[in-house]
Amino acid sequence: MKLGLKPQGEFVEIAMADTATHVKDAVSLQEAIRQKATRIEVEGQITDLSSLTLPTRTHLYGASNGAELCFKEGQPGLMLSADNRIADLRLLTDETQVALGLADDQDDLGVLIISNVKTVVRVHLEGSRATRGTLKLDNIHVERADARMAAHRPAGFGVEVLLGGLTVYNSSKSRASRWTLTARNLSGGSKENPLGGSGVFVFGGWSVPIDADPSQGPAPTQEGGNIDLEMLTTGEVHSDGGIPKGTSNLITGGVFVGSGVHARSVVNEGSVTTYGPNDMVLDNWGKVDAWRGHATVVSYGDSGIGFVNFGDIDLLKLEGPIETHGIGARGFNLYDGSLKVAEFQAITTYGDGAIGVQLSKPFGTIAVERDIRTKGGEGESLVRGKLVHLKAHALSLKPGTKGDEFKVKGHVIAENSDVPDYDFVAPPSVIDHLEVGGKAISSPQ
Repeated sequence: MKLGLKPQGEFVEIAMADTATHVKDAVSLQEAIRQKATRIEVEGQITDLSSLTLPTRTHLYGASNGAELCFKEGQPGLMLSADNRIADLRLLTDETQVALGLADDQDDLGVLIISNVKTVVRVHLEGSRATRGTLKLDNIHVERADARMAAHRPAGFGVEVLLGGLTVYNSSKSRASRWTLTARNLSGGSKENPLGGSGVFVFGGWSVPIDADPSQGPAPTQEGGNIDLEMLTTGEVHSDGGIPKGTSNLITGGVFVGSGVHARSVVNEGSVTTYGPNDMVLDNWGKVDAWRGHATVVSYGDSGIGFVNFGDIDLLKLEGPIETHGIGARGFNLYDGSLKVAEFQAITTYGDGAIGVQLSKPFGTIAVERDIRTKGGEGESLVRGKLVHLKAHALSLKPGTKGDEFKVKGHVIAENSDVPDYDFVAPPSVIDHLEVGGKAISSPQ
């Protein structure tokens, strides 16, 4: 069997089984790659490998269950060039390296298809050269990885973002560079071994303008590489950025849609959990048509936010509860950008300074099916790259807030007796209809 291309760019199987090159050891695999074999099938485990780069239009498969490529310590793993397909493999190298990456030596990535792949250490698909390419990812699990020391961190809003255990990053500085991505069932880490750095990370190459005032936490509005994200679905994701407590200029995200990305659909099928300081659980700097979550959203670290938005979202619907447990770890923040419709199940914060919902930008409608509930007192929290003292109000309206409707079917309550339920720096009248427990709220409580 080999792979051909339909006119639409989809891969199809062609009945030519005798063209497959079967490999069982490092020497035969390296020779097959040197010969630019079209289809290579890996039988069993191959160890002691130096870094490999697949030639254009070479496809690599596991021939049976248990197919693995194990790379030498200190060696990067498998690098893709263009029009490659890999499937049914497990890739291993040491945690200072990349298990699966891009060679970044092509102007056109063609169609890259990765399916049924597990890795020990990072999947890192970053390129600054390619102006176009189609990436199709399906059923990829990163067992453990550490991206905390990875370079080329994007920046904006007063912080830099640590890259992810599973990263797709069009880091080109050219606005003409545009990739298309479809990614289904991406997952990573576990409770025992969370990914170091961010989790699932999709970014374009936009940057902060050179003449922007850094003290204002400026947005990355200088256009660069773009990603058209047709679909992203995630399974369970566990991540821990390992950021020292008190740091104000670094963040991570469990699932992070970055600047330069237009996402048609993001769906969190599994729970997303972050464990360290400044670890956002779900974070958006891009443009998202619809973001849905079907499971819990949990943060355990200080200044970790359940969902934080700096970009533009048409629809946000989280069917599982948001829980945060750290100091200053807010539930939902509309910091920047815009939001048309949001629906939440319940939002609960446990730490001091951990506001339930904080709004400071325009929105259409926000609905909460159950309660917004906080349990803490006063504490430090990271706000646009600065640590500030906050009280754990259940609902906070800041200047810039403007909305059509905010409706909570249950309670909006700060359980700490020293903390008011509401923080109305902007008056409730900035929301046309503010309703809690079936009653309209028209004045500060």
